[in-house]
Amino acid sequence: MKNANFRYLLAAAGFLITLCLGTLYAWSIFMPSLQAEFGWSRATVTIPFTVAGLVFAFGMAPAGRIQDLKGPRPLVIASAVLSIVGYGLSAMAQNLPWLVISYGIIMGAAMATGYSAAVAGGLKWFPDMKGSATGILVGGFGAAAAVFGPIAHFAVAEFGWRNAFLILGVVFSSIIGLCSFILVNPPQGWRPAGWDPAKAQGIRKHSPEYTGYEFPFKTMLQTRQFWLMWTQYILILCGGFSIIVHLRPLALDLGFSAAAATGLVAIISLSNLGGRFVLSPLSDVIGRLKSFTIVGSLMTTATVAASIASIYGIPNLLYFSAIVGGTAFGGYLALSPAFTADMWGMKSVGANYGAMFTGWGLASFIGPFLAGLMYDAAASYNYVFFVFAALCVPAVLIALLFVKAAHLKARAMELGLDKCEA
Repeated sequence: MKNANFRYLLAAAGFLITLCLGTLYAWSIFMPSLQAEFGWSRATVTIPFTVAGLVFAFGMAPAGRIQDLKGPRPLVIASAVLSIVGYGLSAMAQNLPWLVISYGIIMGAAMATGYSAAVAGGLKWFPDMKGSATGILVGGFGAAAAVFGPIAHFAVAEFGWRNAFLILGVVFSSIIGLCSFILVNPPQGWRPAGWDPAKAQGIRKHSPEYTGYEFPFKTMLQTRQFWLMWTQYILILCGGFSIIVHLRPLALDLGFSAAAATGLVAIISLSNLGGRFVLSPLSDVIGRLKSFTIVGSLMTTATVAASIASIYGIPNLLYFSAIVGGTAFGGYLALSPAFTADMWGMKSVGANYGAMFTGWGLASFIGPFLAGLMYDAAASYNYVFFVFAALCVPAVLIALLFVKAAHLKARAMELGLDKCEA
């Protein structure tokens, strides 16, 4: 049996893994170099990023199933190997299909295996504060662009984008490989010493969305609540991805220097991290659905501000979009694993959250690519972000009006599902 502090070491290892894999959000740093060398349009240059997001998202469910059955360690080792192979081959890319395979498919698989192991595996050690724990476990993904973004920018400027890929591959593979020695699933029936769910208060009590039942993967897919929240996932994160990928190019269009525009990426990343650390523990207190409503409202405001900045030529307003949009995006990704565990149980959380995470993958495709197409058609970002603001409105209504934990609990009782152990 691990000692009482082991789960915090495991959370730190999970943070480091997602920190390495989160450089996906710094893709915009490589976009100008790739456009200059290959002559790609702004929509085209987002394709490797988009494919990586899709492979990442749709690989989460099978990776999560492996994690539920075999534990996180095999997945972390696979992620380390795939990282060095993916970045190494990307450094030698000669055309778009090559980069789609090396970065899009191989690095997407590295992200799916590593992220699932870190988040789903780590979450099982924190039944008493799911929101706070996921804030830490997924926090690295949000911090990556701020930590490694400036390093990647420097490496691209000094050594070229190909060598920058090589450097990142070696560093990330080494860190992820070392973390594989730490991550394991807890013993069956494990709970923190002295924790009584019936008497717990504050962030250690169960959220209002806790149903107390274990939903197997296929059963979860048959619930109305899953499809409503999956739809909300897509609607809100389309706006987040449009900001992450296109706010830097918009900043350059409005007169930012390359360094200042990269600084904007870092601000998005830091806000992304802040959203995970603030909104996730807040959700332990006020509930996940109320927190989702806050997140949707923030994303609406951020995307509206970006279009206003473009239309009226107010470059400093992009800082507002970066801070608010990054906070909302990070907060959503920290809330979702904890919400999934509360609603559908911890036993199959790896596979269940993997299914929910496919919404992230679709949003990573729809958001950046649609924004790129609209920009290419109009040669302007003026009305692009208004589209994403409109998508957030029904997302807020879903959390506010249509998803009820009590309905899901009643369905579990009808089906005679097993109760959660903690």
